[in-house]
Amino acid sequence: MTEIILGLIPEYGLYIIFITVILACFGIPLPSSILVLTSGALAAAGDLIIWQVLLVATIAYWIGDQLAFAIARFAGPSLLTRLRQIQRTKPILNKSEALLKNYGWLAIFISHTIFSPTGPYVSYVSGAVKTNWFKFTAIALPSSTLWTISYAMLGYLFAGELPQMSDLVTSMLIVGIFTAISIALAIWLTILWQHFEA
Repeated sequence: MTEIILGLIPEYGLYIIFITVILACFGIPLPSSILVLTSGALAAAGDLIIWQVLLVATIAYWIGDQLAFAIARFAGPSLLTRLRQIQRTKPILNKSEALLKNYGWLAIFISHTIFSPTGPYVSYVSGAVKTNWFKFTAIALPSSTLWTISYAMLGYLFAGELPQMSDLVTSMLIVGIFTAISIALAIWLTILWQHFEA
């Protein structure tokens, strides 16, 4: 499946990115992370344009994530019951529910950045338990934007192999920068969340 999707990028490019990222937001097992990373590398090679990759992938993530939240909000807990009946989704749904219960807004942030495979299910749970839409969106949008930029730019910056140690050191610096951005964003979201609860 991954090879087929990646093989379609040279011909259909941004359309494939848009559709794949949106569908991945519903928990459909598609290689959105690899796709965005590869798209960044293709942009470095001149096959795509990096700002277009960033824009399309980010908007697709926003749309898919908001739709997943809205569907779960409309369907309510019955959607979670149906998802638990699927063997593949039951463990990750339970983990996502526990994350949201134990960590609140931080679960939304983590699931949209570091632990992106849980993203769709945290969005489903958030919608099903009637999490405030504005609070959810205030955390989900910047988090998903950070995810998109991180993957696309890592693909863009390190399109080739890393044969030399200096490249490896540079990549570690980039990871450090993205980690620092993530921490800063987490602090900002904490302040924002406390403001809403005040």
